[in-house]
Amino acid sequence: MITDFDNEERRCPMLGHQIRFEYCRKVNQGSPCRKTFDCWFERFPIVDFMNEHFSEEEIKRIKEPAKDKVLSLLELIQQAQERTKSQE
Repeated sequence: MITDFDNEERRCPMLGHQIRFEYCRKVNQGSPCRKTFDCWFERFPIVDFMNEHFSEEEIKRIKEPAKDKVLSLLELIQQAQERTKSQE
């Protein structure tokens, strides 16, 4: 079951505090965090879990490197500008 490990806890290296696996599993609009494999491999068979519950395409997307922060900010600014224009 996809919720089997949801109550497992560990310290998140990105947030800096304790979190449950449930958070990691659906943090990105319902998709797992890109660090899920790195963070949870010592606690339970994360590779088997991910292969069982996510498609190859989803796993590939999860493992993609994070976007450059400047690029992400520029994309957010552009989206905000487009929303503002559409509301005028």
